[in-house]
Amino acid sequence: MKIAIICTNLFNIDDKNKTGSGIFNHILINSLAKLKGDDCDITVFASGESASLPAKVESIDCRPTSDDQKIIKSGKHIMFELALISKAFAEQDEFDAYHVNIGDGDLTLPFAAFVKKPILITLHNILNEDFTRKYFSLFKDKKNVFFVSASDYQRKILPDINYLETIYHGIDTDKFSFNPEGGGNIMWAGRFISGKGPDIAINVAQRLEREIKLFGIIKSGYEDWFEQNVRRAAEDGAGKPAIKLHIDYERSRLIEYFQTSKLLLLPSAFEEAFGLVFAEAMSCGTPVVTFARGSAPEVIEDGVTGFLVNPSNDDIRGNWIIKKTGFDGLCEAAERIYSLSPEEYKTMRLASRKRAEKYFSADKMAEKYLAAYKKITG
Repeated sequence: MKIAIICTNLFNIDDKNKTGSGIFNHILINSLAKLKGDDCDITVFASGESASLPAKVESIDCRPTSDDQKIIKSGKHIMFELALISKAFAEQDEFDAYHVNIGDGDLTLPFAAFVKKPILITLHNILNEDFTRKYFSLFKDKKNVFFVSASDYQRKILPDINYLETIYHGIDTDKFSFNPEGGGNIMWAGRFISGKGPDIAINVAQRLEREIKLFGIIKSGYEDWFEQNVRRAAEDGAGKPAIKLHIDYERSRLIEYFQTSKLLLLPSAFEEAFGLVFAEAMSCGTPVVTFARGSAPEVIEDGVTGFLVNPSNDDIRGNWIIKKTGFDGLCEAAERIYSLSPEEYKTMRLASRKRAEKYFSADKMAEKYLAAYKKITG
């Protein structure tokens, strides 16, 4: 069974990648390499500098497109993605199936009519629901195209396509190892943008008079927002419980902070397709407090591995333990974790770890993708 995994030429697929799909690809390919045995041969289409992967890498350029900011600013980087996809599909006689991991597969769908082999597309994000529904409907008659959702929530947004199954994203649970004790501070991690709620997390910590550590990437175009709403809040917090900012940390450096935090607080305004950071925190034993948006109710077991909070009185997603909504609900949920006895808190940390091992391990994800490859190839 020969499988071609189509990634991207925009950036390298390696352990330094900080994008969601890039992290997913790196974990998946390394996990497949451990499990596949002799009955599956993997070729990866990606930037040539992704050569550290344990698989054959084919590329159109030895350097990722993101190295040339002129191309990025002109918007022409998309042409290099199309060139990589074209190269992969031009070699279809060499493969039994394709696994597409560029965006939601939208760039590859126009090629489907010219490809005779099965195409499996993992949905990573559905950012524009109206566009996605209309665009994907143009290709609904393509019988060789199959979709894997990263959560059941995604299927509610885009119901009328050919789903094979839901496969949760996986993490290296050995690397994100368990600490039964935890620590005293609140932790936030993500991109420093308004939709991820770092400013709200700071306000919750200040309301509760708790220390908070924030780890994030400053996204292009959000520099002013970060300065006004995050850095200024940290500077204005002098004399209060500490607000500590950590910018552009490598992902592997976050593990010790996941292990030694009291809870992960991520008041996201987005309908998260999965939320890898939730699984990473729980794998280390750290419970999660977040709004019950997107896939969060699938990843977090309310009252067992953290607490879910309804976004507002006008946006009720479930009958959760915390009855207050919005900001007040986040405060109550976080305070509930701080009020647990040492034994109750250790029980929640252990439950978080067990849930991560059961549902969100990289090995389980790879096993399910190997089964999916066998299914679509017959």
